[in-house]
Amino acid sequence: MQIEKIVIEYAKKDGFTSTLHDGVCHTKVLPYLSVVQAVEGSYDIQLDNGRTYSTGNGGFFIAPSNVHQRIIHNTDPASKKMICRWIFIKTKINDIYSFDEKFSFPTILPQNIKSEMNAVFDRLFCADNPFDEYVCYYEIIRLLSFVASEKEQRLPPYIAQALHYIKDNYSEKISVEDIAAQVQLSSSHLFAVFKKQMGVSPISFLNSYRMSIAAELLQGTTKSISQIASEVGIDDSIYFNKMFKKHYQMSPTEYRNCYITKAR
Repeated sequence: MQIEKIVIEYAKKDGFTSTLHDGVCHTKVLPYLSVVQAVEGSYDIQLDNGRTYSTGNGGFFIAPSNVHQRIIHNTDPASKKMICRWIFIKTKINDIYSFDEKFSFPTILPQNIKSEMNAVFDRLFCADNPFDEYVCYYEIIRLLSFVASEKEQRLPPYIAQALHYIKDNYSEKISVEDIAAQVQLSSSHLFAVFKKQMGVSPISFLNSYRMSIAAELLQGTTKSISQIASEVGIDDSIYFNKMFKKHYQMSPTEYRNCYITKAR
């Protein structure tokens, strides 16, 4: 595919320092392409195919949007700390495709561009104005293009439509029947084809997506737990707390306390 134009529609940088993350495991489904670095400590990433990858100390992993990845945090054996930093980025290629809709990436960033990516991250996290930040974001896209491979085919239209419906309506009380009706399939047929393509059921994907949005709100806002639960479509705060703890192995309050929220 010939890339003629790339536009960044959304970009965010963040990170945390913690002594409480050793062994913490959670499943993430994010609406953005993510590049994550374990500055101190490491990550293990488990995919639906059963394979496990490790960043090692200082390594990076790449998380495409709307893909399940099981993430395990490992603190540094010497310092007993974990320091990590990441970016979320959403792009449009040729005014049509998102970057990771058309291209796939290795789970672990290859060694040959690790040092260059680290240098760009250093500049990005030191930048104090949007102009310098966006120069870095475009440089990150350039580096990712070196390791990207074009996907042979896109998701079937009904799966893409189901994902779009979930992302637009996660804050509502939607069911698998509602999603199936949107794509004009029976609930059982949708369940089968969705799980084959995405590795999880529609409702599991919806709940993981809700928890990822909730995690972002916990990091970036001062909204109450009940407010956040309601915003992601869950009115019962007790149920929300149980679901969040199942995904992140800590309560929403503990999760919020672990993260350094930066004003952007």
